[in-house]
Amino acid sequence: MNTDSAVTAPPDPRRWWVLGVISLAQFVIAIDSSVVNVMGPRLKEAIGLSTTGLQWVMNIYVLLFGGLLLLGGRLADVIGRRVIFLTGVALFTLASLGAGLAESEGALLTARALQGIGAAALSPASLSILVTVFPDAKERAKAFGVWGAVIGIGAGIGTILGGAIVDADWRWAFWINVPVGLIVGAAAVALIKLPRPSGERPPKDLAGAVTATGGLLLLVYGTVTSSDRGWTDWRTFGSLAAAVALLVAFVVVERRSAAPLVPLRLFRTRSVVAGGLGEFLTAAMMMPIFFLLPLWMQGVLGYSPLQTGLAYLPVTIAFMVLAPLASNLIGRTGPQKMYLTGAVAFAATLAMLTRMPVHSGYWQFLLPVTALFGVALVCCLIPTPMVGTSEATDEDAGTTSALLNASTQIGAAFGIAISVTVLNNRVASQTAAGAGPHVAFVHGLQAAFTVLLVFLALSVVNGLFGFRRGVIVPPDAADAAADAAPAPTVPAPAHVQETGAVREPRPERVGG
Repeated sequence: MNTDSAVTAPPDPRRWWVLGVISLAQFVIAIDSSVVNVMGPRLKEAIGLSTTGLQWVMNIYVLLFGGLLLLGGRLADVIGRRVIFLTGVALFTLASLGAGLAESEGALLTARALQGIGAAALSPASLSILVTVFPDAKERAKAFGVWGAVIGIGAGIGTILGGAIVDADWRWAFWINVPVGLIVGAAAVALIKLPRPSGERPPKDLAGAVTATGGLLLLVYGTVTSSDRGWTDWRTFGSLAAAVALLVAFVVVERRSAAPLVPLRLFRTRSVVAGGLGEFLTAAMMMPIFFLLPLWMQGVLGYSPLQTGLAYLPVTIAFMVLAPLASNLIGRTGPQKMYLTGAVAFAATLAMLTRMPVHSGYWQFLLPVTALFGVALVCCLIPTPMVGTSEATDEDAGTTSALLNASTQIGAAFGIAISVTVLNNRVASQTAAGAGPHVAFVHGLQAAFTVLLVFLALSVVNGLFGFRRGVIVPPDAADAAADAAPAPTVPAPAHVQETGAVREPRPERVGG
């Protein structure tokens, strides 16, 4: 890379418009994930979706999204971020159209798989575009704040919009992506003008691509299926064992490759390791809360999908209010204090969830829980990508972004699998002891949320030793880090009404 040209190049005058375009693309992905997860019963009625098929409507998306991220990030680096971004937008848009037209389980799962592939191309490309057009560290911090707010708001709006759309016609939950995708694609063609990657053609690291992609696919597959089949099932154990073997082979291949898919030096960079762990641990706490709490709302309290979405308004408000302020605070205090503040907010959230009542009103329990949860997410999700990408270069911006994205997806899948396993085991033991369905389910939830304290403790350790101020590039060194990659996407809430993985109690009439 020519450092001098990177230092003297003027900022792109269209950079704030570009931020709007790529934020809108990520906004659609956040909404889509939330909307999909509230349409379970309607899908069963409309196209005869089986319980297993219903579970895989989400799983196949997560599987391909997480499994192909490294490949998507590397392709963005060597082929071009603009090309991969437009490819991802086009594939995601066409797949959304196909999902809305689906008349069978196979057609819907195929469309969801294509959506996952499109997202795996779009996310790392869009994130590296963001930093490329914001070479100034101060402006990049502001862009991070906007980016985080947009994704958080999208996740929250998706739950509300999902309830309203699904009540009308579930197909529009997918079709709504089509006009937005066309707008994003047209705007990207007009506004995003990036130079072609310098140097050789894309590296021919076929062995690295096969082992990395196969290893991640099997890792995510084994993790997401463990909640349904158990950790000792031959499919789960075999998938995880094969994943480990492929990932070990990947490391061996990359050490010998002249043009590695993922430069192994990234794993020796403290900022990348700390950022990746931060994304993994935050997602491992975040997604079980988003996944399990709505089951209590809908299965015990009798909330509708729309009421469930509205219950999460404090999370959306927290992102709207705090995310734009976060970048300024990080510039003054560094990432460590904000990240540890988020850990404290997570601790308060989990303390309440481990003692959740069987029945409770919104104001007494859900409001303080979701408000604390929103603060925790903002404080953890904004500084983490800044740390993780602070030492990225132009040559590996997309790869670094993909590593952080993959950490998020794997952490989310792992956290849900662990918590659901604990939940099901506790519910079974409580039921065998004679507890009623609601009491057994809430005791199971308390145990599931208690397990998340392990991830919280690891987050504190990571914050103390990995999120030191020196990791973040100071404003006067902005030019030296002009090509860092930004944050991985925030996974949208998975509000699920029915799932084959969790034995959800049926709503009962609340009596004395």
